[in-house]
Amino acid sequence: MIVVAAVFKKAGRVLLAERNDGISPTGWEFPGGKVEPGETPEQALAREIREEMGVDISVIRFLEAVHLPGAPGSRLMAFEARLESEEISLTSHRRYAWVEPGELENFRLLPADRELVRKLAARDLLG
Repeated sequence: MIVVAAVFKKAGRVLLAERNDGISPTGWEFPGGKVEPGETPEQALAREIREEMGVDISVIRFLEAVHLPGAPGSRLMAFEARLESEEISLTSHRRYAWVEPGELENFRLLPADRELVRKLAARDLLG
């Protein structure tokens, strides 16, 4: 299984979204979702963000990938992306926040997102 995540950047901050209580596990994440059969990761990311946040995006570039805990052979692929509108309408998340990279450790990130932050920070890709 491949899961994709968008890293949106604005004014030195990145966008995190907190999952609704009905979605397990709960916590903060870079928004995105599963790649469906016949989709490229980039197509899946655009679809997922449109479904979950009601906004179109442009995928800029691949950033990093990490393994998903407890799912052998599965991975989370992160892409830098740009929101095409500031009009975000959440459907799968409780709230979102623009966060300075140094503040990310204060959020209860999902395990794969926590690993992703570590790798992106080591490569200075969050600023």
